[in-house]
Amino acid sequence: MADAGSGTRTKGGTKARARTAPPPAPEPEAPARAPVCTVAFCPICMAVTAAGGAAPDALEHLLAAAREFFLAARAVIDARGDHLAGTGDEPEPARKLERIDIS
Repeated sequence: MADAGSGTRTKGGTKARARTAPPPAPEPEAPARAPVCTVAFCPICMAVTAAGGAAPDALEHLLAAAREFFLAARAVIDARGDHLAGTGDEPEPARKLERIDIS
C-alpha cells in the first residue's frame, strides 16, 4: 500500500525522503570586458574603443562632423559622375582646372 505522503515506504516501514540535489552554487560573475576584435588595427573597433571614454556631447559632435564629411564626399562623387556621363552641366571655362608644371 503506497503512502500518499512525499516519500516512499522502505523495508522497515519508515518513510524515506526523496533525495534532491542541493541547489547549484551561483557562479561568480565574470568581470565585464571590452569586446576584442580579431582583426589587428581594425579602424571601426579602434574608433569605438577611442570613443568609449569620450564625453557624450563630444562624440555627438564628432558623429555630426563625420556625417557632413560623407555627405560632401557623396556630392562631389555624384557631380563628377554626372559630368563624366555627360548629363551634368559643363563647367565654365574659368572653373576648369589647368595643370601648371613647377620646375
